[in-house]
Amino acid sequence: MQDNIILLNQIPSTQTYLLNALNEREFDDYSVVASFNQTQGKGQATHKWESEKNKNISFSIVLKDKNILAQNQFQITQIISLAIVDMIKKYVKQDVYIKWPNDIYVKQNKICGFLTQNKIIGNTIDISVCGIGINVNQTHFVFAPNPTSLCLETNKEYELKSILNETISCIKQRFNALNEKEIERMQSEYLSLLLYRNIWKKYLYQNKEIEGKIVGVNSYGHLVFKTKDDKQHLANLTEITFLHQ
Repeated sequence: MQDNIILLNQIPSTQTYLLNALNEREFDDYSVVASFNQTQGKGQATHKWESEKNKNISFSIVLKDKNILAQNQFQITQIISLAIVDMIKKYVKQDVYIKWPNDIYVKQNKICGFLTQNKIIGNTIDISVCGIGINVNQTHFVFAPNPTSLCLETNKEYELKSILNETISCIKQRFNALNEKEIERMQSEYLSLLLYRNIWKKYLYQNKEIEGKIVGVNSYGHLVFKTKDDKQHLANLTEITFLHQ
């Protein structure tokens, strides 16, 4: 097990635990709170993360001193996405995508989700806490709408601590490589991995079903897509739903 990992037997939410702990004491960069039995995992908005006991990994990681401006905070989402893809692709060799803004898919099925919360001082991000859930060995799901796992994709079971350590290592490698040129390259790589990019698909946009084609993501993290009338639109997370049709 890597250094700076607090591994808890059971916890409602690693994200809540770590955010509360940060009010009490300092944590080093890449400090992690992890559990293989998270009972109330958080997703975007009111969404919950389903995880069977001792089948998957749930963890939250501290990111400090990355020198990322508040206006560029979506870069953190992009970097974390790419790091998780790096790990998944060690086992699943093809059809691994990033579903905007912060899910990782294999084909049309979700294998990972994450949530990043930033503390901003002035115009710079002081600290970020990223909560990550990865489906590893779970094969039966109750309420998750379109789940998959490493086990379902490869017909193999994995040692959870090893997957946790590999994911943390991939995150470190991505952030340690940061410079202006590398940020541009990673932004391009993120776009190349976007699920349904340049493909006509149906979406629920502002409560109406439309057919659109994703063309990119802007610097603020808004999804950029075109409709059949050749108009370009921007959408935030609350405005658009992927219908996967």
